Amino acid sequence: MSEAHSDQMLILLGFVGFLLFVIIGVIALSQSKKRKTPILTAETPEHKTQIPKPETTVQSDDSKAVAVEKSEPEVNLQSALKKTEENFFGRIRKAFSNSDKKAVLEEIEEILYTSDLGPTTVQKLLDVVSDQLSGSEMAKIDNVKSALREQMLEILKPVHIDIENEKLVSQMLKKSSEGPKVLMVVGVNGAGKTTSIGKITAQLVGQGFKVLVAAGDTFRAAAGGQLKTWTDRATSEASNEGAVEIYWPDNTTDPSAVAFDAVTKAKAQNFDFVILDTAGRLHTQGHLMEELKKVKRVMAKVIPDAPHETWIVLDANSGQNALMQAKEFNQAVGVSGVVLTKMDGTAKGGVALGVVDQLHIPIRLVGIGEKINHLKPFNYTEYVDSILG
Repeated sequence: MSEAHSDQMLILLGFVGFLLFVIIGVIALSQSKKRKTPILTAETPEHKTQIPKPETTVQSDDSKAVAVEKSEPEVNLQSALKKTEENFFGRIRKAFSNSDKKAVLEEIEEILYTSDLGPTTVQKLLDVVSDQLSGSEMAKIDNVKSALREQMLEILKPVHIDIENEKLVSQMLKKSSEGPKVLMVVGVNGAGKTTSIGKITAQLVGQGFKVLVAAGDTFRAAAGGQLKTWTDRATSEASNEGAVEIYWPDNTTDPSAVAFDAVTKAKAQNFDFVILDTAGRLHTQGHLMEELKKVKRVMAKVIPDAPHETWIVLDANSGQNALMQAKEFNQAVGVSGVVLTKMDGTAKGGVALGVVDQLHIPIRLVGIGEKINHLKPFNYTEYVDSILG
């Protein structure tokens, strides 16, 4: 082999060696990055997913959850009621662009009647605006706003004044000194019962209480599974003392039997709270309403005052239909509180005022988002200020 040929071979070998070095380096760097990135596989059980602390949030689906830095603003009642405010007082502000004050009053009347407040409540507000304000006072929107605010507070305050300092679910339910406190949750399908139960449970467990959730919706095959998903999430919120268990018996189709056995179990095993889910039903289905009455009766055989609380879950988007639901359920089983869901994004948040005015039942909690901590105590002054802008 000539010297020139030998030099060429050395150069070629050196080039090949350099390429191998680069390739090995790229592979090593790629493997290093993979080791630093946590991977959740299909084998990762959902109940192991950690609910983040306040400084983080969760993006999740049914199979995975990844903690990320919190980047969105805190959801509150004011932001949740933005669309309601635009639909209600925003339209009133627009009405004042008309120089004809008679036309302004007619426009306000129309706005009130189309704001899901209910006719009885609308008439109270309309009387305040038309009777208490003179023509010159009507010319100023601030006077109208002040009159509406005063009347709204007059409707809400008597029902909520004694409970306005109850900021925690445990304060609302008031744990019994002997035996578990029993909460029955009712409402139509799709209102958000299961989701609300999960969020309520998470709060109680996070405060260190022992909670038994009873899957009393025996008609819908997926109901128990959905409830278990939420109780698993509540478990991840638990303190060292708090705990949650779901009572979901196989081959039991009678909701009364589920309720009876759940309360019996909770009493024997020293649970602090029992939360009973019930099958969704239309308020017009009389035979199913009778079934709810039976569920109440059988629980009372174990604990005389059970259920101690009966809360109805209403979808704020239902508007006047939500008011009708509340009336029928209250007549059938005696509702002691309202959980108003999906307040974020709806323009029909005014229904809360109608429910309180016509049924004298307090709004206990409002759902203002999808995350587990987006179920907040209802503050009546904040509510009024939010829809009046």
